[in-house]
Amino acid sequence: MPFYKAYGLTISSEIELPELTPGQKTAEIDLAIIKGEVILPKLKKAPIHRRGIRALFGQDEEENLILHWDGVADFKAVKGEKLIVSAHTEDKNLLSLFVVSEALAMILFQKGYFLLHASAVKIGNEAWCFMGNPGAGKSTTAAAFIKAGCTLLSDDLTAIKFDDKGKAYIIPGYPQLKIWDNTVNGLSYDRAVLEPVSEGVNKFSYKPEGVFSQEAVPLSDIFFLHKANNRPALQALKPSEIPIETLKNFPLPIAFLKKKLMESHFTQSFLCAKSSGMWRKRRPAGFSKLEKWVDESIALSTDSIEYVS
Repeated sequence: MPFYKAYGLTISSEIELPELTPGQKTAEIDLAIIKGEVILPKLKKAPIHRRGIRALFGQDEEENLILHWDGVADFKAVKGEKLIVSAHTEDKNLLSLFVVSEALAMILFQKGYFLLHASAVKIGNEAWCFMGNPGAGKSTTAAAFIKAGCTLLSDDLTAIKFDDKGKAYIIPGYPQLKIWDNTVNGLSYDRAVLEPVSEGVNKFSYKPEGVFSQEAVPLSDIFFLHKANNRPALQALKPSEIPIETLKNFPLPIAFLKKKLMESHFTQSFLCAKSSGMWRKRRPAGFSKLEKWVDESIALSTDSIEYVS
């Protein structure tokens, strides 16, 4: 049985997950991914689409979380310790894609991680996080920072935990960044090191070279990207806007945030704001302007590190 590391977890899996970092067999397993039957409760439509398929969601009598994708698989998350997968496809790559996205997010959610539909990179000794509506440029912005020498922390699904003082840390996911064909061209990525992914014919997987660190990274800044010219290029979020914006970027159905879980989400949103800057950022128009902003940001971060040291 394969073993993996992701989001600070040691994972055993009956399903091959090539996106994840291989791990060592150990007696202490944080998550077991197993094949099995998932009995579906009454399901509702989720605002989640992958490969053009809309997800359905629900909870069983024991309040286990369930996601269903027609023709792909049913997933049941049990107490943050077990993910049961009932596959309806023989395409291993397609199945893996769905496992390491929202299905894994259900487990992280049950374990108490604060989740965002976002990409994150390490700049200097701190983490920057990018999110926004589809097409806002989350992965493209992360790809620009990575091309400039920064470290990938997560793509699509970002997990945050807090220490006993409430300081926020991003927990690295796995070493894969998915980028669109126009990003490959615009940032001059070498196609020889890219692989097509099951998510779409015009999307590619980039896997950074070297060891992927599992160490948590202090959160420094969160950017809510947009392309609106009638808004300021950079604007700090008002306190009242913070939980609303993070809720918009919650990667699972909001109905999973029942009562105390919704309260916890709001509390964690404000803890993020205490640890980091939270900004609305107009994504620079064009790849050259994006790379200019990236270079300037890295230079400021480097200057700050040198000043502190």
